[in-house]
Amino acid sequence: MRTRRVFLGGGALLAPAWACADPASAHADGPLVLVNTVYPPLVNPQGHPSGEGVDIDIAREALKRGGHGGPIDIQWVPWKRALFMLERGLADFTTTVNYGTERDRFLHWSLSYRAGKHYHFYTRRDSGLKLSRLQGLQGLRLAVSAGYIYPQPVLDQVGGRVELARDVGAAVQLVERGRADVVLVTALVGLWEVRTLGLADRLDRQPLQHFNPEPTFMGFSRKSPRTPAALAAMNAGLAAMLRDGSVARLEQRYAAPDRASKGL
Repeated sequence: MRTRRVFLGGGALLAPAWACADPASAHADGPLVLVNTVYPPLVNPQGHPSGEGVDIDIAREALKRGGHGGPIDIQWVPWKRALFMLERGLADFTTTVNYGTERDRFLHWSLSYRAGKHYHFYTRRDSGLKLSRLQGLQGLRLAVSAGYIYPQPVLDQVGGRVELARDVGAAVQLVERGRADVVLVTALVGLWEVRTLGLADRLDRQPLQHFNPEPTFMGFSRKSPRTPAALAAMNAGLAAMLRDGSVARLEQRYAAPDRASKGL
């Protein structure tokens, strides 16, 4: 959806309220503000029956183990807005973020809690496709979700034949409806969407996989005065959870077929 811009008589741009808030007073008191975009099952929509999502659960548990006893307020917004809020100090932290030099200007990074991403490829069961090498993608239409960064070696193979969807679920549906030949998804998110959409008997996961070693972090706003204490608590909690296997257990809970698809 295109953002509507309203220009005033003097040439000023009327910005939304969240962009005009005073960073120093936006959340001086009250709960720690966690801002993120919906990305099931890592970040679920508000009120989802299966829970808040893998990475939200990890963040809450890590902060608790690290000694942070205060409440956490979650705000679900588009990803670009989430980054803007963190840059301005309008939110304290986010989950599920990858390192980038541009983001390093306004974020402090937690310990990595997920070592890289496994990408899977799904096609229609009746397509006859059997993909085992990246070169097999040549000539195919690749569905992806807009707003995310995908591995360049994969994109190079399709030569610009990329179909953009508004989110991961919509990208999966492009393949099911025949508007794309193959969809590229991270392993856990793709599995979740295929099951949630009821397409497990219509789509096949191909033997082809691609691993991107880029790790995943929690990112804390450099402008938030609460970042030093919250980041220290997060790192202490994440270290403990990685040692005892809690992170892996949370991922498995959301990946379990019955729990993921039925909210049990």
